[in-house]
Amino acid sequence: MSTIDGLSAIWTDLTTEPVWKYDELPPFLLSQLTEQDLLEANDSELARVIWFWCRRPNLMFHDNAALVIVALCVLISLSIALVYWPETSRPKRIDEVVIVLFELAFAIYASGHRLRFLRWRREYERSIDRLIRDLHPGV
Repeated sequence: MSTIDGLSAIWTDLTTEPVWKYDELPPFLLSQLTEQDLLEANDSELARVIWFWCRRPNLMFHDNAALVIVALCVLISLSIALVYWPETSRPKRIDEVVIVLFELAFAIYASGHRLRFLRWRREYERSIDRLIRDLHPGV
């Protein structure tokens, strides 16, 4: 995969809301989806689903609003900090640049957090698919 494809995939993950096949349910509530007892499944597949559920990342705040809030803060700060104001002293401009850098660091952290959550969610869905295939081998 080229760098441009990788960056395009990251941008897509950050800007679009994926369509999930399953609700975000703990493993033992998945029996509502399969309509079968999960204890009939292979132990390794069930352990995999439980392991993924235990590794679930906690979201800092609502995942849709995160990028909007961060983008708004960065745009406001950039407009304040990078516009030349004749009466602004040098220490005040340095403070503004430091604030922009902190917001940029927070934006990078929030974006990484969302990407980590999306990666977890995809892997969790794959493990659910494997569990269902184990319960229904012909499907």
